[in-house]
Amino acid sequence: MGEKTKPSTLLLIVTFIPLFLNAGIFVITEGFNVNPHSSPLIYAIGSLILAAVAVLAAVIGLTMAKDEEPEWGSKLPFKVIEGVNIFSILLSVMFALLVFLVYFLKGA
Repeated sequence: MGEKTKPSTLLLIVTFIPLFLNAGIFVITEGFNVNPHSSPLIYAIGSLILAAVAVLAAVIGLTMAKDEEPEWGSKLPFKVIEGVNIFSILLSVMFALLVFLVYFLKGA
C-alpha cells in the first residue's frame, strides 16, 4: 500500500531538544521573574543563548523531518514532527523576546 517508514531516533531526539532548552529558559529565569536569584550573566545572556540554540535545533529538526518524509504512504508522523518543530521555533522566539523585554528594557 505504501512505504512503512517511521521517524528515526535521531529525528525524535533533535525534535525534543528545543523543548528541553525552552524549559531550561523558564527554569533559569524562574518563570520570567523580574528579580531572579541567579547572576545576570546567566538569566539574561544565557537565556538568549539557549533560545538561539533552540531555534537552530528546531530548524535542523524541521529540515530532517522534511527530508525523511516518504513520498508514498503515511506522512502523518512526519507532519506532526514538523508541527512540533515549528511550535518550538515560535516558542523560542517568544521566550527570547520576553527575556529581552523583561531584563534588558526594565529600566526604560
